[in-house]
Amino acid sequence: MGKPTTKFFWWSYIVCAAIMSAFTIFALLRPAVFAAGGYSGPAHWREDTPAGIRFSGDSYRYISGGEQLAAGRGTAGLTRSYIGYIAIVALSIKSGLGLSGVVLAQVLAGLLGLYVLMRIAWHGSGWRLALLCGGIYAGNPEFAFWHCFIMTESLYINAVCVAMFLCLWARQHAKTTALAAASATARPWRQAPAFAGVLALLFLMALIRPNGWILPPIALLFWLFSATWPLRVRLLAAVGVCLVFVIIALSGSNFRKRIEQEGPFSKLYSGEVVWQEDLWRVAMPDQGQYDATLGGAIQYVVRHPLACGWLALKRVGVLFLRVRPGYSLAHNAMLIAIYLPLLLLAGAGAGMSWKEAASQLAIMIILGHALIVALTFNDNDGRFTLYFTPQLGFLAAVPLLALWRQAEKRLRAKRLVLPQAA
Repeated sequence: MGKPTTKFFWWSYIVCAAIMSAFTIFALLRPAVFAAGGYSGPAHWREDTPAGIRFSGDSYRYISGGEQLAAGRGTAGLTRSYIGYIAIVALSIKSGLGLSGVVLAQVLAGLLGLYVLMRIAWHGSGWRLALLCGGIYAGNPEFAFWHCFIMTESLYINAVCVAMFLCLWARQHAKTTALAAASATARPWRQAPAFAGVLALLFLMALIRPNGWILPPIALLFWLFSATWPLRVRLLAAVGVCLVFVIIALSGSNFRKRIEQEGPFSKLYSGEVVWQEDLWRVAMPDQGQYDATLGGAIQYVVRHPLACGWLALKRVGVLFLRVRPGYSLAHNAMLIAIYLPLLLLAGAGAGMSWKEAASQLAIMIILGHALIVALTFNDNDGRFTLYFTPQLGFLAAVPLLALWRQAEKRLRAKRLVLPQAA
């Protein structure tokens, strides 16, 4: 991918970074705004930490895991699924920065995520698209507030942005290599190190939180469909990639146990749409003899495909609109007012730019994360939607750019008409 050397890009990035930084400073100085809840853990963690740093329900898992890791003790059980984030907490504790160091790392990751997202947009359509894309991202105060939480969300959201950039870079690098050496097509291993290196980084990102395990297969599928191989070969390879990852998931006993600890199978039988929420549940067929294991859940889905399909669709609908049964009517109305136009713009942008590699990858990232929710559950505070909201913003910027250019053309036309009229 090209280097963003124009001054317009850098000024656009500086403006967007300043907006994000201002929201972050406001969040740190105003703990009562977007206050956290549900924390249960030792009181000294809360007392020894600045009030602007927020704890939530899962913060105990990461802080205690970080302390154990910093003390040289290992982690066990579900905590291992977040070992990447816990390692950052441990490093911060070990360095003496405490939890303030974690927030600092998240703020820096946010600025990096903003940069790579804007660079992708700049590479596609110049500084205007970069400004629009960065403005949508930085102008959403939720991202800045999540920087202040001892939770995986901030780091993971920006890791997804970096993953998107790396996947596009590897694809572009392969094309450049092929152009530079005609024999590269005959010797594809020359391109393999870039793809292998990026794939290794994606596996590391998956250690931040389990949702990240969707990134390696997305990258492989994206690269396959971008290849110049015959369509039949690409389709067979894509099926092979999916089968490999399914087999890995099913054959790993530890992986299955961690999935089962989250309880997605019991939530399937009970028709749960949102985590631990009784409202909006779907009436499901009786569980019968099927137990709360992966095998039992697969048999249940095969036996009741329509009911399970409707449950999955309802989960995805709630995911995209961000509404929650526990929120007030005004809160849900505000979320719909924000996310419905964003979704409509993103849908229009996907239709306008689906042939572009960056848009294809953004769509795959969005659908991949939606698939996870369709198969498991929605969280009760809308965090899962934020994992792909930067990609929604990227797509939404496309029709906004078209409107911008139309406005510029009309303005130029008026300027030409005015002197003639005079």
